[in-house]
Amino acid sequence: MKIKSIIFFIFLGTYILAGQELTAIVKDSLTQKSIPFASIYLNSGTGVVANEEGRFRLIYDSLNENDSLFVSCMGYKTLGVHFSSVKDSIFYLNPKTIELNSIILSNKQLDVKDILKEIQKDIPEKYELGLTEKKLFFRETGSQEFKSLEVEIKKTSIDEFNQVFWDSTLYKIPKKNTWYFELIGNLNGDYSDENQKLELIKALELEDKEKTAIFENIEKLFDTILKQNVKSNSFFKVRSGIIGGKVEADEINDTSKDTLTTKQKLQKEKEDFLKWRKRVLSNLISSLFDEEKLDLAILKKASKYKFTQTDFTYLGDTPVYIINFNPNGNADYKGKIYVDADKLALIRIEYKNIQPIRDFSMFGVSFKEDLREVIIQFKKSASNKYSLEYFDFNSSFEGGFDRPLVITEKNKIVKGRNKQNQLKMDLNVVNRNNQRYQLVVFETIPLNTNVFEDLQEKAAILPVNRITYDPDFWEGYMIIEPNAAIKEFRVK
Repeated sequence: MKIKSIIFFIFLGTYILAGQELTAIVKDSLTQKSIPFASIYLNSGTGVVANEEGRFRLIYDSLNENDSLFVSCMGYKTLGVHFSSVKDSIFYLNPKTIELNSIILSNKQLDVKDILKEIQKDIPEKYELGLTEKKLFFRETGSQEFKSLEVEIKKTSIDEFNQVFWDSTLYKIPKKNTWYFELIGNLNGDYSDENQKLELIKALELEDKEKTAIFENIEKLFDTILKQNVKSNSFFKVRSGIIGGKVEADEINDTSKDTLTTKQKLQKEKEDFLKWRKRVLSNLISSLFDEEKLDLAILKKASKYKFTQTDFTYLGDTPVYIINFNPNGNADYKGKIYVDADKLALIRIEYKNIQPIRDFSMFGVSFKEDLREVIIQFKKSASNKYSLEYFDFNSSFEGGFDRPLVITEKNKIVKGRNKQNQLKMDLNVVNRNNQRYQLVVFETIPLNTNVFEDLQEKAAILPVNRITYDPDFWEGYMIIEPNAAIKEFRVK
């Protein structure tokens, strides 16, 4: 009954480096303000992305005298320093000035419509779409809050489900809960749903398990009451006004015997965990490309937006078009796309809704998604093609149910009345959910088909639970630095 949506993650595997650690922050040299989402990488191309506060943690192993550290971000000169020269925990980037009247890109001048058409051409030549090993890190940040949670019993034939029971039960349910989840692993495959193999390395959850236990105990209590009062071969008629449906009793009350040993239960839990995370991550990865096209709603529905080239910048030595887009009619988002002016490849997109994505309210049932904010960023790999570097998905929605509800137990086998039990209530529930998913790909390594086919998935881990942020948990691993809210997390 715990309300959580999940979406993505993983990261490192062979990235368990017994090396050294560099923790620092990236700032603008002129404004002294932190620069979010800057890319920090080594000569090899292995690297990390700074968080929204500009902070990063880089793990490195043995280095030779030629090894250097590079810090780059759109609109700034790339900073390159020898590791032997790194003595500070602050890296300053200088804004890169651009002389617009001297810019000639690829010996041709393109308007915005031409650029948008070119973005979708030759995708396999621009992006690493084949089989690869992706060293990944995923973080989920979530919260839920019941803004309303009320039940008024009108009628019940099961004495245990009286008003006192519901009042005392609802009083125990936490009105607000916050959690963080982090995981590292290796995702092997391409950008399709079918070709995905996941290796989980380590996982962490910051969550109040006592609150989770309350939901689990309530479920057990309901289960016990139903077993004592619901007859075999029964089914339930659920009706709310003109809305109705049928639910078999065994869907609510599973009376099958548990024959698994403790060891088997643990292994099944690990297998379920692996399947769950693989499904979430696969859904995320496969949403980026549709065969040989970028599968992004903004590009697929480009006619609903007005695109305007507003600026020009550099990412390192790569010239980049900056194109703003706004709704051209009743579209949902506004934002920017950044395009490699040489390859004409999309390398970053960022957008946010300007109106509710979904807004439904009828007959006391409501749902409203009023926030969706997305950042997708690609980086050049060793093959000189682009691969996913960073995915940030932030959303918020509210759902409500304010209606009468009637649950009737019926049984065609028991002699006598067909109706066995009935529960009538007025239900008023309003729940607000906030979710954020951050996915970082630290390294993308091509795989040949034989290596991929020989890989075997192993369900070997479960997340470790903590009730407070532990700065040592990820020691020896490269992750996206936690923000202040995560560092301050405490279970009261």
